[in-house]
Amino acid sequence: MTHRTYIVLLLLCLLSGMQGTVCATSQSSPFTFHEARQTLAAADSMRVNEGRLYDDSLALAEAFATTGKWRYIYPNDYARACYYYGYMLRQHGDQVAAMRAFIAGTHAPYIQRVVPLPWFNDYHILGRIYSNMGTMCHLVDEFQLSYTMYEHSAEAFRKADDTIAYYYALNDMALELAEQKLHDETLALLDNIEQNCTDSGVLTKLWETKAILYYNLEQYDSTINCAQELYSRGYHAATGYVKEAQAYWRQENNDSALHYANVVMLHPYATSKDKYNVLHILAYDNHTADADDIKKYTAERSDIDKDILDPLHIQLQQAIDLLIREQEPKTKYTPIIILGCMMLLIVVYLLIRRQLKARAYRIREKESELSTKEHELQQSRTSHRQALVQEVEKTCRSLRAKSNLCSRQGMEDYTSVKKLVNKRLNMLVDKLEATHVLSERKIKFCILVLLQVPQKQIADILTYSSESIKNTKASIAKDLKISSSELRNYLIDKVLEEP
Repeated sequence: MTHRTYIVLLLLCLLSGMQGTVCATSQSSPFTFHEARQTLAAADSMRVNEGRLYDDSLALAEAFATTGKWRYIYPNDYARACYYYGYMLRQHGDQVAAMRAFIAGTHAPYIQRVVPLPWFNDYHILGRIYSNMGTMCHLVDEFQLSYTMYEHSAEAFRKADDTIAYYYALNDMALELAEQKLHDETLALLDNIEQNCTDSGVLTKLWETKAILYYNLEQYDSTINCAQELYSRGYHAATGYVKEAQAYWRQENNDSALHYANVVMLHPYATSKDKYNVLHILAYDNHTADADDIKKYTAERSDIDKDILDPLHIQLQQAIDLLIREQEPKTKYTPIIILGCMMLLIVVYLLIRRQLKARAYRIREKESELSTKEHELQQSRTSHRQALVQEVEKTCRSLRAKSNLCSRQGMEDYTSVKKLVNKRLNMLVDKLEATHVLSERKIKFCILVLLQVPQKQIADILTYSSESIKNTKASIAKDLKISSSELRNYLIDKVLEEP
């Protein structure tokens, strides 16, 4: 592999990752890639075995959308979805949308133009896509563009090693050359087909092209012979009847011209353009032709040369305009520009990733530093609190030893008790009174608990029984919404609290 191949493979891997993300985040869609492939397999089977169009339009639309997400990795599946979806749209009359789907299908193997990759090899589908586009161009007389599409189709069938489809495409190219009145080129291509192809279907359709060629050469007998040869081979094309009617008209054989003109009007596959081409013959004898039909088709196609077309042709013309814009010359440096942009995106991605990693590392360092500082601050706060608690304990021991708070007489004078405790223990009584739930008796009880006076002594000081001591402590804890075991710690916190 070349360096260019490795680069493209790397880009496709990146695209695969992005596509996988898209699919992973859209689980709500019931149509999976596996189901899309099943739909395309069913469409293949119906086309090959039954010769019919797959008729589930909703499933084809879902397959088209689903494979579109993976078009860079699975271009074969996307091209098949574009073909079947576009053909279905074309049959249903939406020519512009059909052309968009076909154009998307031709872009599926676009990466092949930059670097040949081994996994796009469904050239059969690509040939059919270009063939449909050529037919759409032919219907609005864009013969040169139609020739280009059939040429692409022939090349695709050649790569697919499908000889019969290849010669059908060559015959279509000859038909477009005949419509452009390029007689020598048409004859050369027809001779090539006749000399190298033995398929009866191709050789039968070749007579249709010859009929157009000889009519343009004003060889009307040869035109009629070609049309008759076409019918004898079982191919009753509307184009043959049109050319035969026109040839008889040029020979002034009006009865035969009228006969074949009426055949065209009744032909199931005759287009409005075919019918318009024989209207002047039908108008010659109103007894033979249906006057209402003449008026109808004349109204639809009378201004065809002024491009006032019926709805089908308006849509077709819009579709061809879309194709013409797509076919505008592209700079030969486009692949290089695309690769350059992709490489630039990779470089930008790597630089951004590097910057993000460096930033993440700095953030982690900062977080670690802040965590260390926070831990040190927490330790400092803990040490400071421990020091303050020790001061409170020291004050409590001093009050217990040197004051008369631990006696019945000392506790009787609440005003003196309040003054002393507020002074030595940071306004503790005022803080307890501010709760509005503790009586003076309960506040005295709290002071004695803080001073760590034994329960028996508290009972003597406050004239409580042993049972009342427990009940009072539980009552205070309930008032303060704490547990009984937390009462003293609560009082210490109150002392340390700012007044």
